[in-house]
Amino acid sequence: MWRNQTSRRIGHYLVCIVTFCLAATLTSTAQNLRPSSRAKDPGPRPSPVSTIPNSVPGLNANEIALFNESLLRVSELEGTCDTCVQQPQGTAPVDPDPKNPFSPLRLVNSAGMGPVFNADQCFICHFHPTIGGSATKENAAHIVAHRLGGTNTVPSFEEPRGAFREMRFKFNPNSTRDGGVHSLFTLQGRSDAPNCTLKQPNFERETLKRNVAFRIPLQLFGLGLIESIQDSAIRENMNADENLKRMFGIQGHPNIVPNNSTISRFGWKAQNASLTMFAGEAYNVEMGISNDLFPINRSENTDCNLSYEPFDVPRTADADYNNPLKIMPAWLMFTEFMRFVDAPQPAPLTANATRGKRLFKEVGCALCHTPSFKTPGMADPRAPSDQIGARTVALRGQTVNLYSDLLVHHMGATLADNVVQGDAGPDEFRTTPLWGLGQRLFFLHDGRTEDLMVAIQDHFSFPGYDGGDNPAKDKDSYKYGFSEANETVRRFNTLPESDKQAVLDFLRSL
Repeated sequence: MWRNQTSRRIGHYLVCIVTFCLAATLTSTAQNLRPSSRAKDPGPRPSPVSTIPNSVPGLNANEIALFNESLLRVSELEGTCDTCVQQPQGTAPVDPDPKNPFSPLRLVNSAGMGPVFNADQCFICHFHPTIGGSATKENAAHIVAHRLGGTNTVPSFEEPRGAFREMRFKFNPNSTRDGGVHSLFTLQGRSDAPNCTLKQPNFERETLKRNVAFRIPLQLFGLGLIESIQDSAIRENMNADENLKRMFGIQGHPNIVPNNSTISRFGWKAQNASLTMFAGEAYNVEMGISNDLFPINRSENTDCNLSYEPFDVPRTADADYNNPLKIMPAWLMFTEFMRFVDAPQPAPLTANATRGKRLFKEVGCALCHTPSFKTPGMADPRAPSDQIGARTVALRGQTVNLYSDLLVHHMGATLADNVVQGDAGPDEFRTTPLWGLGQRLFFLHDGRTEDLMVAIQDHFSFPGYDGGDNPAKDKDSYKYGFSEANETVRRFNTLPESDKQAVLDFLRSL
């Protein structure tokens, strides 16, 4: 018995020693993953002269009219109530923003904001390099916080020249999971809500407790094409190259919609099943505007609620909205914008970028960042087809060069945000589409870096690692497993510096 106990203790100590040595070796490996490198992110390509995005080629007259109207809607500056509007709704702005002719520079021309919100305009988050893009260099939180005399405090994590970050709390005070968005601002102090004194959450306290997780705006380009990809194509691609993916440690899976078992595909964790859900949630969660899909305000504080509930619904009872385009609610027009806005257009490939495209596939990046899918049907409505495809003919039979498999993958502690959304666990994220990457300013879900090389290295993680530069690392960081991207990152890091540069040049061409 004594010998058995001694043997067990010795075995236990040996396991501890081996585990410690393995962790030390991997930590050293992680630290060496960022050697002094001659390969350098060439930076974003110049923005186009016009801030107006293109629509998908081939739209019919009605679809073009909807798209043009949607440009007005996504640019509206929101206020609290109909009587607070400072210039007519549904018309071109009296005081246009020189960067965006559809947007007022400072006068409110829309309504419906509830007591809590993150932004007061769609494009204030989605504007680089054009309307529908991602976060701008100048953090709009510093404008939104004080609009119309607002007395909000801008949280310290909203850096003036950093990405506009949405905030989530990981856990509730009773230690149950939260994961929901906590609005940055309230209507306190604003001239259009003079009696509102609603306080902001204590973000600094939650930050000190490491109970925060960040998200930055995604680009909205080409989402109608992504919406048109069939589930069967996503599953077929998931099952392709099975042995090779297994060798790389890749085992992504879809985030499934509970009610109908289809594949959800929009958002950082593929948490939104449709563009309609994406749009309705954005209006309610980001701008505080209740609507057909989310009819209840996120706060029903009686001193701060000055709009109908739900507010943004078809305007059939208002004689001023007798134009069919104006009857449609703004949140639904946001859906049409995302459906009809064109995909990002890549730059012509240089010789070096062409070599980088080949290396991108050779090191394994393309096993998750699938270069393209095909939408069903024929783009010509007169052509026969066994697969009808999308209702919008212009979205049929298209090659969608998104560079994503639309699946969620384990990324380990370096990227984990400890937020669960549907089938996407605390360290899982959807493979972010890379199209448009060449003009993005900030990378990864929390916008932690502007450097593509850092973004690549942060895909590496292993059990026992604390997450490195992850802003969301916490007590659970040591619980996560291996990142599914480890082998790909390892192979990338063994490339000669000239080959790494070729890959970076290719990525910036997208």
